[in-house]
Amino acid sequence: MTAPNFAISTLSLTGTLEEKLEAIRAAGFSSVELGALDLSGSPDGVSGSVSRLQQSGVRISALQEIKDFGGHSGRILAYKMELAKSYIQLMHKLGCRLLIVTPATSVHVKHDMDKIASDLRALATLATPKGVRIGFKPLSWSPSVNTYAAAMELIQRADSANLGLVIDSYQLMAQTHSPERLDDIPASAISLVQLSDFAMTSVPLVEDQIDIARHHRLYPGEGSHGVGVCQLVRYCMDRGYTGDFVFDVYNDKYLSTPPAESIQHAVKAREWLLERLNG
Repeated sequence: MTAPNFAISTLSLTGTLEEKLEAIRAAGFSSVELGALDLSGSPDGVSGSVSRLQQSGVRISALQEIKDFGGHSGRILAYKMELAKSYIQLMHKLGCRLLIVTPATSVHVKHDMDKIASDLRALATLATPKGVRIGFKPLSWSPSVNTYAAAMELIQRADSANLGLVIDSYQLMAQTHSPERLDDIPASAISLVQLSDFAMTSVPLVEDQIDIARHHRLYPGEGSHGVGVCQLVRYCMDRGYTGDFVFDVYNDKYLSTPPAESIQHAVKAREWLLERLNG
């Protein structure tokens, strides 16, 4: 099996963008999933962050994210599209080719699947001239798009070659779904795979799913779902997926330590996965 390319989200680390990039390079990661906050949080502004990233030699797997997208109308929809335009312009400068989008989570949004598909199609069309692809990721706590089957149906309705799917191991495991649930999803539809683990064996309450996702994720090998994460990586690669596998871990404990220290969890996870994938 060809070795997978493991990347890490900058949002999994604390510190300045410069400190994060230094730790990422020292740990042997050649690509990152970039958080939009890392672009705007620099003392010398967005232009300084762009220059720093361009000079770093680190490839950007994706930019995250536009949240609560799809089903809105009027001013909210207009705001989301303007935000997307600004992100896409920056991504073009950075050579970043994937913008992650997540669905609306409010019960007050109109959960009309045709309307959501239409909004995604419009967003994908907007991104096409700049060479940016849209990666849509369902959330287990979204009232309308909470499974990969539902997300894939939306992508098929949108009918845009510039729209793909982001697979997040947490979203699968939190609902006790195995990789086989992805059987109807071709590798060509998968834009990115995000990896994390967590301690609980199952998370039946939506409130707990949100809390763990935002504050208590673990790296593969540190939680209860290491076997499932290994299966997901192998499953995607066996079906022809050749993109990045991003460690997407949000944990308050890790974010309280310097990036050079907290990234060692990612290094150990990379070694842990490679050992089992090659075994």
